[in-house]
Amino acid sequence: MDQKGVFSRTEDDKFEGYTYDYLVRIAQFTGWTYEFVEAQGATSNDKATNLLEMLESGQVDIEGGMLYSSALAEMFEYPLNSYGMAHTALFIPEANASVSPTDYIAKGSLNVALLSSAKQRREELEYFCEKSDIHLTTIECSSIDELKSKTSSGEADAFLEIDVNAHEGFTILTSFVARPYFFAAPKGQREIIDEIDKTIQRINESNPTLQSTLYNTYFQKTPSNYPLTDEELAFAKQHKTLRVGIAAEKAPLQTFDKETGELEGVTKGILDYLSEHTGLAFEVVRINPTDDLYRAMRDENIDIIAGIDDNLTVSSLLGVSLSAPYITTSRQLVYNKTVNPENLTNKKLALPWELASGALNMDAEIVEYQSLEECFKAVNDGSADYTYGSSYTLPYYTSLNRFENLLSLPVSGSSMNVCLGIVQPVEPELLSIVNKSLRSLSSTELDALVYDSAFIDKEEEVGRFIQNHLLEFTLICIVILVVFLVLLALYFRTRMAAARTVRDENRRFRKLYSLASEEFFEYTIKDDLFTISSPAEMFPLRGLSDIAQPSEEGAYCIVRNGKETLRRNTEPEVFDTIMNPSETSVEVHHVSGDGTQQWLRILSHYVRGDDGKPISIIGKVTNIDVEMREKLDLSKRACHDGLTGLLNWETFQEAATELLQQGKAGALLIADTDDFKLVNDTYGHLAGDRALQNTAAALAGAFRPQDLIGRLGGDEFAICIDGPIDHEKLLERCKSIIEHGITFLDQNNVEHTITLSLGGVELSEKATDYEAAYHQADQVLYRIKSEGKNRFAIEKFTEC
Repeated sequence: MDQKGVFSRTEDDKFEGYTYDYLVRIAQFTGWTYEFVEAQGATSNDKATNLLEMLESGQVDIEGGMLYSSALAEMFEYPLNSYGMAHTALFIPEANASVSPTDYIAKGSLNVALLSSAKQRREELEYFCEKSDIHLTTIECSSIDELKSKTSSGEADAFLEIDVNAHEGFTILTSFVARPYFFAAPKGQREIIDEIDKTIQRINESNPTLQSTLYNTYFQKTPSNYPLTDEELAFAKQHKTLRVGIAAEKAPLQTFDKETGELEGVTKGILDYLSEHTGLAFEVVRINPTDDLYRAMRDENIDIIAGIDDNLTVSSLLGVSLSAPYITTSRQLVYNKTVNPENLTNKKLALPWELASGALNMDAEIVEYQSLEECFKAVNDGSADYTYGSSYTLPYYTSLNRFENLLSLPVSGSSMNVCLGIVQPVEPELLSIVNKSLRSLSSTELDALVYDSAFIDKEEEVGRFIQNHLLEFTLICIVILVVFLVLLALYFRTRMAAARTVRDENRRFRKLYSLASEEFFEYTIKDDLFTISSPAEMFPLRGLSDIAQPSEEGAYCIVRNGKETLRRNTEPEVFDTIMNPSETSVEVHHVSGDGTQQWLRILSHYVRGDDGKPISIIGKVTNIDVEMREKLDLSKRACHDGLTGLLNWETFQEAATELLQQGKAGALLIADTDDFKLVNDTYGHLAGDRALQNTAAALAGAFRPQDLIGRLGGDEFAICIDGPIDHEKLLERCKSIIEHGITFLDQNNVEHTITLSLGGVELSEKATDYEAAYHQADQVLYRIKSEGKNRFAIEKFTEC
């Protein structure tokens, strides 16, 4: 069935879409080839119904995009692993793409067209609106075309559908409630589904971000430019000067120059950008600390409050409508090194004044400070236990201060969207102009703003140092004729102290970037120079450590003949990601020259001149090794039995087969508890589980750490001796297990003992077939159990 974005045929008779791309990935592992069958029908519903009938009858082997339900599971075979997620979503016309969910929260109401039959999605929408404090009005429709018509005409603000169903001329306003979708096969075709399940798991292990990458490619296509209409431009030009309140000082996002009092940072760049592109005029107003920010904003006649978090609670407290975010950063937990970050209950939380009054954290003692920098200082000297910063503010302030007692951790799954808050009541035209303009801001322009604000100009710092000591330098000049040699020595000493201060600040700055696992780089095309913001030995691309040279002032490192040097000393994927910016981050597995392996996230953008031609490439490299290894570690857990912790049957069989085929196995043993069913029947299954766990522990203690021990199922275990073992030693280990038996406690904590029977074969140092060895060991076990149990026997392996 032709479904744009999911699976469709192009004009040149080729296939594309999320499902098609994923099937291609599966074929790379399985070697499968596909024949695509198109269902017949007058409508898409008819085609979907016919396709299900074809799947049920076995006319097709696989169907994608299948949601799971118990009813469908009775008809078809499903894998455990899904290959994507679909979300309930609200669609709006692309002409309204500058509108954000906040606009409707400010409006307080939302008219939504939906299908009368969509009962579950209706409930999800009602819950979403209830939690967002939006009054919902529904418009019942009977078809998709009617949904689009009602929305295009303006009768409905948006229509309710699924995000994977692309609709030309419409874009997603917001999405909520995710559902996995699967590949399915006819009932009884378990072999196909098991192969798909294994392959999806392998894909998830080798490329954990594939699903999100495909989703962004096919379902997150949104316009990158939202031009203002003539009416909007005229409105902006004639609008009064907007008073922009700055309450939170959090450099480099926004702060005031200590000498001139002028606003600096990313917010200043955003206001300049808005002024240039819209014609709006702004007046910056500094809001002094107060315990009632809402009242202070009204007293100062503030129109816009800048640099606030994308948080509905904050916007409600301040009475503002949030714009589209203009920067997103990760939240950092900053704590004193004497504090345990896993236990912050009843600890002192330092907050800047603009956040303290609205804090609702009942597990912490709130301590208010005048600025975020003072919060960092308080945590550093022990006046407070912890606070919160971002991946921009923490490195900046640490580079300016000697914070020797601060440690930080990223707050998992927590990000901060920084917005403008427009004071209510809102002029809809103004909010639309601001949102359109912010969403038209390219990532290249935004990265340039952040880059300029985040790096400290060391030459400017030295100049400030001299300016702050102007009197001393004047006195030196006056008396230089009398004490020339002495003053010259003092001059050099002062310069050396200043240089040392700069170097120390650089070290702190670079150290903090390493703690945040982010490093910046820039490649200048004309000069063929590759510049990195930290010492080469700290930069994640270890291949550059012996090549990069520090700059004269030590603020950064440079690599000359940058392009060719980078090509020779990095992997092709890393080189292409840096030198061919894609405007999106790419995650790569990097292996350095010394064999060190790590996962990196690389983001790079072009910086273009007035003629539109690239003049440089800027970007950042983030070490995400811990994050990726945590994801990959989840797959390892699937190799072990959940009850005993031993290898599961499949993993044991694969590992033992490899040892036997290589001639490295010394013996293959099979152990079975005697009369285990009586344990469950007499003492209960919990006691039985304890007996199995104690059996596993006894087996693990009797054999060597390198030996393979697995649970084959039920009360049956297997041991594969890794490497040669002395015959007497083998008998001694088996005898110790059989003689002592296995003790366990019943539900009344009364101790009981069960016995084991064990049969096995000794193997020579040559390739052996696993099934043959297992069969002979199983025959030995069967024989001794028939002779009376609670015993063991070992035979030499006999080839058939």
